[in-house]
Amino acid sequence: MHLPRFGVLILLVLIVALAVGLFLNSQEQRLGSGVWPNYTLDAMQSIEVATRGERYTLVKEPNGWVVRSAGAEPDALPTPADKTRIEALLAAIAHHRPTQNLGQASADELAGYGFSDPTETILLHPSTLGLGDALLTFGHETPTGAALYAQSSLAAGAVFLLDASILHQIDKPSEHYYDYRLLDLRTDDAQHLTVTGAASVQWELERKDDSFVFLRPESLKGSSVSSSEVRLFLHNLSAVCADNILTKNDRQPPGRPTFTLDILIAKDTEPLRLEIFPQGDTDQVFGRSTRHPAGFLLDHEKARTLFRLAFDMQWRGVITYDSARVQSARIFSVMGNQTMVAENTPSGWEEREHGRKLAGLDLSLWRLKELRFEGEPVAKLTFPAVQRLALDLYAKDAKLLTSFTFYVDPRLPPDQCWLKVGSEEMFYPVGNQIIEELQGYLPSRAVRPPGE
Repeated sequence: MHLPRFGVLILLVLIVALAVGLFLNSQEQRLGSGVWPNYTLDAMQSIEVATRGERYTLVKEPNGWVVRSAGAEPDALPTPADKTRIEALLAAIAHHRPTQNLGQASADELAGYGFSDPTETILLHPSTLGLGDALLTFGHETPTGAALYAQSSLAAGAVFLLDASILHQIDKPSEHYYDYRLLDLRTDDAQHLTVTGAASVQWELERKDDSFVFLRPESLKGSSVSSSEVRLFLHNLSAVCADNILTKNDRQPPGRPTFTLDILIAKDTEPLRLEIFPQGDTDQVFGRSTRHPAGFLLDHEKARTLFRLAFDMQWRGVITYDSARVQSARIFSVMGNQTMVAENTPSGWEEREHGRKLAGLDLSLWRLKELRFEGEPVAKLTFPAVQRLALDLYAKDAKLLTSFTFYVDPRLPPDQCWLKVGSEEMFYPVGNQIIEELQGYLPSRAVRPPGE
């Protein structure tokens, strides 16, 4: 069966378009080869950038990449740089190879192209042997705005056309390359943490194997720390970024910081330090750190996420039992006067009386073990606290493994309830979502017809 003439024509057009595309791409590759740099971050020592607004240099130093501004005071400290953004700059340069070589140009032509007052210049200085410096100069856009005039010192005197979109990727102020993280921290490296308030140490932790223990306050010395809370605290710390990085030491606040955190990475090094100072009349607080000694400004709400009390860091587990031994469970709703017994069968949890599947009960029991007390426990409950729900867990032969009793109390926050474990005369404030979960496994009560 022969293709219709129109179909053959369309096929020929597609083949020609593909061939032209391949030709232009190969021509662009050949044009860029040797005259346009394609350098990676590992090969670089420095990148000097001059825009119409400022001049600065991205420099690879022993402790990492930094930004150095031209005209800064001799004792000015460099600002840590974000490596990923420097890599993006190099990738943008390598990707936007010349699309056309206009050849050599006269002085008047060069001025007309915008090279007497370039939009931007970038000097790439590699550290790798065999790679030379490359000075890139970017002039005006073409009248259509689709292309940009550029020169490369790797092809002295030649004028190239580049896709104009490169300018939006490389014409950045120095602040674009700042590393706004408060500390350069990997959470698994922390060995010792000390948090100090305005007057004294609030809490101090030390790593023991894969967990932490309290050194201070004295009342908690040697007690366990919540590993998940430590990980969350360090994760938040590494994720929070400053809103502004200060580059001059002229805004140091008086007085003592309200929050100081010292993190020891190794016993033979100086600790990483973070300090937050009292808030003034603005929405931002002043802080400084070993990474940003001149200081930074941080949104007040962001700063609040850094504060943790010793209570927050405690291991606050309430419930411990062997989940593998649980064979059945009894849920009793006091307010609804409902009782249900569930069996742990090979096919999952089922209601004993009717064989109804109880999907998700194993997940609820896991969440039960994850409950943490949200405040100080009490030894006695008084009115208006009332019992709401009871849960009994049984091992084989109907042997009681443990029991839990939940109480509602309007004096607690709306998302909390009291929990009593076994016969222990202690009541812990915990999240009350578990009550609603367990209540949900009870069968719906039949609605009685009117008059019965």
